[in-house]
Amino acid sequence: MKDYINRIKNGTSTRQLIFWWIVRATMIFAFVKGFFPAEGKAFDITDPLQVGANFVATFVWEACMAFPKKSIMRYLPSTIQNYLIVGIWCASFGGKFLNLYYSFRWWDVMLHFIGGAACVFFGYEIACAILKRDNTKAPLSLILLASFGFSFFAATAWEVFEFTFDQIACMGGGIGDAQHWSIEMAKGTPKELTLFPPVYPDRWAIMDTMADIVLNTVGAFCSYIYIRFIPYRHKGKYAFEFLK
Repeated sequence: MKDYINRIKNGTSTRQLIFWWIVRATMIFAFVKGFFPAEGKAFDITDPLQVGANFVATFVWEACMAFPKKSIMRYLPSTIQNYLIVGIWCASFGGKFLNLYYSFRWWDVMLHFIGGAACVFFGYEIACAILKRDNTKAPLSLILLASFGFSFFAATAWEVFEFTFDQIACMGGGIGDAQHWSIEMAKGTPKELTLFPPVYPDRWAIMDTMADIVLNTVGAFCSYIYIRFIPYRHKGKYAFEFLK
């Protein structure tokens, strides 16, 4: 346990830890508030459950540090959690708790574009962690291919999670709107002004999901081009060189 705590301390800065816990505190508030809906709003168990699940995801890097030394997870820099935790907060606190998915037309568009782009960087970091652990090198083109593929995997996994969450919630009598597919909830809100007008109620759900996939792809492609021309190198214990 002492070694684990030391790994956390050595891999982070005080500012990072403070930032992470400020974000987590807002999500704890949203989780508790979910059990006490505003007057006139029906209680929906999926509200606190979704925020709670996302809250757990903010501890990804700390969980990685519990893996054995031979695991690639131990070689991931803590900076990836700075970006991950912001994305989780935007999706959970901003999108779900503040209802920005419906009250702000471009919220979901922005998050999927940035998410697709960020996952290329995450894939890049994972590939670099493998090289660091194995003390080897690889060409940038191969690393980028793996990073691009990771982004597609992550985006698909997220859509599968949203679909599964909604199916289970609906079976339990809840609303289940992780996919933001409800045309009824969208009516009269900025969400109704879809990316691909006109609105076809019978195709609303599939159009919303496909728009997410398109935005993920565009974001991933932008990151791919950026790293291709400006490949950054790590310093200190995360330093490495590409194979020429």
